[in-house]
Amino acid sequence: MENYSIVIPSYTTGPKAYEKIEEYCGLYGKRAVVIGGKKAMVAAGEKLLQAVEKTSLTITGFVWFGGECTFAAARRLAKEAAVKEADIIFAVGGGKAVDTAKLVSLELQKPYAAFPTIASNCAAASSVSIVYNEDGSFCEFVHFLKSAVHVFVDTDIIAKAPFRYLWAGIGDTYAKYYEVSISAQGESLEHFRALGVNMSRMCMETLVEHGAQALTDNKAQNASYALEQAALAIIITTGWVSMLVARDHTMDYNGGAAHAFFYSLCSLPGFDETQENHLHGVVVGFGVLLLLLIDGREEECRRLQEFNQKIGLPVKLSDIGVTLEDVAKVAPLMVKDEDVEHYPYVLTPEMILEAAGKLDV
Repeated sequence: MENYSIVIPSYTTGPKAYEKIEEYCGLYGKRAVVIGGKKAMVAAGEKLLQAVEKTSLTITGFVWFGGECTFAAARRLAKEAAVKEADIIFAVGGGKAVDTAKLVSLELQKPYAAFPTIASNCAAASSVSIVYNEDGSFCEFVHFLKSAVHVFVDTDIIAKAPFRYLWAGIGDTYAKYYEVSISAQGESLEHFRALGVNMSRMCMETLVEHGAQALTDNKAQNASYALEQAALAIIITTGWVSMLVARDHTMDYNGGAAHAFFYSLCSLPGFDETQENHLHGVVVGFGVLLLLLIDGREEECRRLQEFNQKIGLPVKLSDIGVTLEDVAKVAPLMVKDEDVEHYPYVLTPEMILEAAGKLDV
C-alpha cells in the first residue's frame, strides 16, 4: 500500500478556549477575518475581540456568510476586501456558516480555524461542506484536503445557545454510528478506517449516557460536564470519524439511509428545514429508525425509539410531518442518493416503504 498521512483537527474546549487563539492560529499570519452567522457573531464576537487583543493578531472584519451555504455565496465572500486581506479565516457559527467559510478557504487557499457556537453537527471538525442550491435544495458535497487548523469549543457559548440545536445535534450524531457501522459491514479495513468505525460507537454511547442531562443543562444555560461531553461528541468525535472513514474519498463509509432520507425530503414542496420538526438532526435521527428497520434490527429500533421519547426526538412519521405518501414520492430519490452509494446491499423503494409503514403509527 502507498504511504499516507492522517491529519485530524486539534481542539480546545472550555469557557476560556479562545485564549488559545494565538498559540494555534498565530503561525498562519497576523490578520484574521471572521465569517459567520449574524447571531453567532454576536454570541462570540466580544470574546473573540477580547482574546485577539491579547495577541499579535488583528481582525480585518466580521462578515455575514449570507444565510445559505452555496457556491455563489462563497464566491461573493471571496471578493470581500476584509476576506482578501486576511491570512486566516475564522469560521464562526453553525453548520452552514462554517461550511460556507470552508468553501471560501478552499477558493482562496487560506487556512481556517473553526469556532462553533452551537452543538448541532460536526462541520467545525470535518473536512466536507454540504452545499445547497439557491432555492435551499441540496446540491452536493465538497470534500477538502485540509481541515481546520484548530477547533475552539467555548462551552459557555454552547450552553447559552438555543435548546433546539443541541437537541437536533443529538439525532444527527448518533446517526453517525449506525450509518458508518452498516456501510462498513463485511469490509476489510485499513487502520485509519478501522479506527474511525470503532470510534463511531462513541457518537452513540456518549449521547445515550449524557444527552438527557446535557439538554437539561442547556435549558439552564449551565456549561456542565454532561453538556461538554455531548458537545464534544457532536462536534469533535463525529468530525474525526467523518474524516477517518473517508480519508481519500474513494471508499466513503459516512453515508447511510438516514441522511439520504433527509436530503430526499428536501425536494418536497413546503419541506422547510427551519421548522422544529424538520431540523436536519431531527429528521436524520428519525431516519435512523428507518435505517434500522430496513436492516432488520427491530429490537434495536425499539430501544432507540425509547431513547428518542426520553429526549423528545421523533418516533413516528407524523412527528416530522411526513406521510407514507410523501415517503413513496421520495423513495426513488433516496435509493439514488450519494449517501447510499457504498452500502452492503442494494436499497430499493420497496424496502424503504415497508420500513416506513412500521413507523406510520
